[in-house]
Amino acid sequence: MRERKYLILTILLVGILMVESSPRRPVLGPVGSDAAIFLVAIAVFFVVFQRWRERTIAFVAAMAAMVANWSHYLSMPASYERALILAYHGLMAVFLGFAVAVILSNIFAGERITADGVLGAVCGYLLAAGAWANVYAFVELTLPGSFNVGAAFKEFSEWQGQKALLNYFSVVTLTTMGYGDITPVRSPATALAMLEAVFGQFYIAVVVAQLVGLRLAQAFGPKDSGSR
Repeated sequence: MRERKYLILTILLVGILMVESSPRRPVLGPVGSDAAIFLVAIAVFFVVFQRWRERTIAFVAAMAAMVANWSHYLSMPASYERALILAYHGLMAVFLGFAVAVILSNIFAGERITADGVLGAVCGYLLAAGAWANVYAFVELTLPGSFNVGAAFKEFSEWQGQKALLNYFSVVTLTTMGYGDITPVRSPATALAMLEAVFGQFYIAVVVAQLVGLRLAQAFGPKDSGSR
């Protein structure tokens, strides 16, 4: 299981990406979707973070985010609910961004490359998209109207719809596909979109170069003797 940990995490991330791509939640519903996000957060915690200091920071951020997320189902004044939603997105951005930093640190500290290590780089890419999506959601809640959304996306006025559409927008921006159906129209959303596009290209270039370098080092380095 430990040797395939990033394979398992990749499958979970792709699955949640498919669920989060639909504002209407046709399969799980809002509660099921939030439960899936909770399970993915647990998986990220156990797969990515190995050192006690990393786990302490990640645990505090993730648990606080989950408490804020589930608390919005309680009956409370609108101002409190909005504060909890803002806290959720801010903490999730920190948690996922920290996970990406740890994954990158492990990649650059490694001396060998494995298939699961390559999937770890893929996980970092997907988690980065999730971190940026939460940053966008925080901005939209703080400064409504930061994004111009096509008429087909009527669900953007609801929080669950915003989460789904901004996840979609984040992946599109990270990969620089830029369909144009959702566009940032004011600062800081415009600046953040540019930074994410630069980050996406930088991630691919640097990580691929590191993986290729490790692979060449393995291919041309000294061979381990099979017996003594």
